[in-house]
Amino acid sequence: MATDEPTDTFDLWDQDGDGLISSGDILAGIEALGLDIDADAVGRLVAAADTDGDWLISRAEFEAARIGRTVEITDADAAFETFDVNRNELIELEELESLLRTCPALSDDSAAALIAEADLDGDGYLSRAEFAALLALLAG
Repeated sequence: MATDEPTDTFDLWDQDGDGLISSGDILAGIEALGLDIDADAVGRLVAAADTDGDWLISRAEFEAARIGRTVEITDADAAFETFDVNRNELIELEELESLLRTCPALSDDSAAALIAEADLDGDGYLSRAEFAALLALLAG
């Protein structure tokens, strides 16, 4: 029987019901759907929403992230380090795709388009300088 009550998305992610969303909660929810996700990407997602540094997402932090709180990237080098998972000083398509999978509005096609837009030397990767230029472009 369908109800008119909205689904509480926070409660769906809070797998253990402790009032906080952890990386483990997100991983369990995604795996329950039969999907694979990179645990490091989930950690970065939690870190992006976590404003108090406890590595957990409270309801307030969740709502702030959900309503589209503007994320301001003030340190391009730190952002580059987050994306460069294999630490080869290049952002590869797979690394960008892994992070974008945590954003429902974006797709793997978005990652390819971003690489194509910012890859000035045509090598198929984003260098630190190309990534910084992309961030500046996206910031407007």
